Amino acid sequence: MSDASLSVTQARVERFAERYLEAVGCSVRERGDELVVTVPETARTDLFEAGTTTLVCAADPERIGGDLALHPESETFRSLLREAADRAPIGRVELAAADAEVRLPGWLVESEATVTDTEFSPYYDRTAVVGLFRIGVETVSEYQTDVLRAGAVDADSLRELPALADRLLARATPDSVPLEAAATTLDEDAVREAVDALGERIVERVRPTIAEIREGATRAAGAELDEYRQLQDQRIDELEAEISSVSDAIERLSTAAEAVDSQAERLETLRERKELKAKRAELRDELTELTDARAAGFPEKRREVGDRHGLEVAVEPLTVTELRYVQGELEVSIADAADRTTLRVGYGAGVGVTEPLACERCGSTLSAANPLRLDGETVCCTSCR
Repeated sequence: MSDASLSVTQARVERFAERYLEAVGCSVRERGDELVVTVPETARTDLFEAGTTTLVCAADPERIGGDLALHPESETFRSLLREAADRAPIGRVELAAADAEVRLPGWLVESEATVTDTEFSPYYDRTAVVGLFRIGVETVSEYQTDVLRAGAVDADSLRELPALADRLLARATPDSVPLEAAATTLDEDAVREAVDALGERIVERVRPTIAEIREGATRAAGAELDEYRQLQDQRIDELEAEISSVSDAIERLSTAAEAVDSQAERLETLRERKELKAKRAELRDELTELTDARAAGFPEKRREVGDRHGLEVAVEPLTVTELRYVQGELEVSIADAADRTTLRVGYGAGVGVTEPLACERCGSTLSAANPLRLDGETVCCTSCR
C-alpha cells in the first residue's frame, strides 16, 4: 500500500482551494494574503453563501479577524476536503502508454546483465480499482494518528497492483496537470469486493503502526495505574495511622468518662466517644474497600484506564477510482560481457511485469535478491553459479 499523505503546506492548501472553488463555479481572486471568493447562486457548493467571502491565508487570530481562515489546520480547509471527497467519491481515469514508462522488475534492475532494448506489445484492456483510505488510530488519551493510504487491485482477480496506485498518486498531486475523469462503469458489487479486499490489505500494512501506538498507550496506561496504586497505598497508610489515632482517642475518652463525677461531663464525654467510634467505623470501611480493591488489582480503575487508553482503529474509504490499463507482453533484450538473449514476459502498462520468471536451471523464482544472470542464452539465477 502506498503512503498517500502529502506534505500539506500552505501553498498546496491555497492551490487546492483555488482549483476546487473554481471547479464548483466560484471565482477566486488573490489579494495579498487573502483569497476573495465570489460565490454565484449557481455555485455547486454548500460551504459559502452566495456573495463574496474572504479567506485569510494565515493562522494568526488577530490577522484573521472576522473572516475565515485558510491554512493546513483550519476548519475551512477540512470542509473543502470533505466536500470534494463527498462530491466525487467514485470516478474513472485511463492510463495511456505515454503515462507509464517501462517498469523493470527487481530481478533485472539488480542483474549484472544490461537491458539493451524494450518493446511493449499491448493486447487488451484491463480494469483496476484504486482506493484511497483514511486510517484513524486513536485513543481518548494523547496517542493518536491519522494517515492516508492508497492501494490498487485488479477488478477481476483482486491481485494487488501497487505500481498503479503509485502512478495515480504521482499524477494526482496539486502540482500536476489535472487528470481527465469520467463516470465509473463498474457495478456496485465489483466495487464493494475490491474495496473490501483493499481495506483488509491496508490494515495489514498499517499493523506495525497500530502496534506501536498500542505499545505507547499501554505504557501510558501502566504509568497511570502505577501512579494511582501509589496514591492508594499512601491513602491506606494514612487511614491506618488515622484509625490508630482515633482508637487512642476513644480509649482516652473511655478512661475519662469513668473518672468524671459530673453527670453532664460524663454524657458529653460519651457523646464524643460515640462520634469517634462512628468515624472509626467509616475509616475502617474505607480501609477495607481500598485493601480489597488493591488485592484485586483495582479492577474499576483498571477498566476506566483501559477504556481511556484502548485503541479504536477506523478504516474509511474516501475515494474509489476505476483505472483502465493495458495488459500485454514486454520483450526485453539483455546482454552481458559474453552473452545476449531476448525475454518475453507478461506486462501491464503502469503495472510492471505481471508473471514470475523462473531460473531455467534450478527452477527458483527470480527476484531482486536472486537476480537474473546469463549463461549463453540460458536464463539462470545468481544462486546457481
